Amino acid sequence: GRARKWYDSFDESTMTAEVTVYGDDDEEVVEALPVKFEVCGLCDGTGSHVNPSIDSGGLSSDDFYDDPDFADDYGSGRYDVTCYECGGKRVTPEIDTGRLDARQKEVLEELAQRAQDDAEYEALVASEIRYGC
Repeated sequence: GRARKWYDSFDESTMTAEVTVYGDDDEEVVEALPVKFEVCGLCDGTGSHVNPSIDSGGLSSDDFYDDPDFADDYGSGRYDVTCYECGGKRVTPEIDTGRLDARQKEVLEELAQRAQDDAEYEALVASEIRYGC
């Protein structure tokens, strides 16, 4: 699967990303934020990574010792897929905080608060699942 993007759309020609926030009366408002390219954090700028179905559960030295052919294939990139985050571009758009105006700083604060609220909600749901709620 693809990683979840923090923005709704990205325009490389203007180096802006559009995000949806909520206005004073809870109506949706689309705001544009300046962005710059950063090395992709998922693939470290290589454009690909090992398919998570191969190693997301973790691998140990035993996995390679018991199957030398697997070790060779793994090391050669046979199990690599195009990066789920950057789509092979090796970079991702990130907010250019040095170019934000006052309104854009407010939008960034709202996005940070939303991310924190989402993380707290997901932790609560995970906790309820663990306790059988």
